Amino acid sequence: MKTLIITTGGTIGSTFNGAAIDVDASRSCAVAETVKNEYPDFAYDSIAPLNLLSERITADDLNVLAKAILTADIAPYDGVVVTCGSDNLGYLAAFIGLLTCRWQKPVAVVASDKVLSDPAANGCANFRAALQLIRRGESGCFVPYRNCDGAVYIHSATDIRQADLSDDFYSFNGAYAVIKDDDIILQKNYIQQMIPAVFDGEHLPLIRDNVMLIHPYPLLDYDALDIGGKRAVLHTLYHSATLDSSGAIALTERLGDIPLYLASFKNGRKRYQTAVDAVNAGAIPLTDISPECAYMKLLLAGAQDRMSVRSFMEG
Repeated sequence: MKTLIITTGGTIGSTFNGAAIDVDASRSCAVAETVKNEYPDFAYDSIAPLNLLSERITADDLNVLAKAILTADIAPYDGVVVTCGSDNLGYLAAFIGLLTCRWQKPVAVVASDKVLSDPAANGCANFRAALQLIRRGESGCFVPYRNCDGAVYIHSATDIRQADLSDDFYSFNGAYAVIKDDDIILQKNYIQQMIPAVFDGEHLPLIRDNVMLIHPYPLLDYDALDIGGKRAVLHTLYHSATLDSSGAIALTERLGDIPLYLASFKNGRKRYQTAVDAVNAGAIPLTDISPECAYMKLLLAGAQDRMSVRSFMEG
């Protein structure tokens, strides 16, 4: 079982120096070295396009990561593991899942909640689960993550939500599978969001700060939003798929030809009047896609010029 490991830093590649946790280049593949003796047939090669704490990631860093993924020769490998930080896991996993959406090999995005020297860290358990997925040979991009209940859940990379103050991760549509007694128990159909086939090793995305992300909160001042230079705006919704429609309608009018997307609606659910008003005014509803994935898809839509943002998002 030969695996390509793409490391980017994060807690899984960090150490505690007595004052703070920070990335350590010498620990970039520590998780693989820790578990390799458990798997006699496990071998790996690694590349390290980035080495940073995920909260520091920039557009330039995303471009470096995209290039590493799209130019990687995956033919010799049974699967690919990308290690990254947990703070931006919901966004980075979606980014990786979208870029690899047509790969016919298993890809796993692996993070750790604590540095690996901490006995309570889940990084090694998550990595072991990644190797199980690769051994299965099932194509797709997955995020294995052990929650506080001790179970390792398998999420679709384009469906996992961003964790907030919780130590656990969840999926927009529920976990794809869970590992119990070393067996992968399927729970739901695998969900894979797609993008048009416009990127490859010769046509790389150029991520720029041209997408605005808005989260609703009481008294949000829409007039204070600077929309200059944006190709699209994504407005997330309250849990009932609602928002301040008067503010959103005014924003739609200001945007003109720049699309305003709303994420996310659930297919088949009745909509509140505020959501209906915003859509009738020209906002574009996105259905059954996590806000994190919608944002990363919009970033990729704005990172190419082979089609319009609207056409890309519909692809």
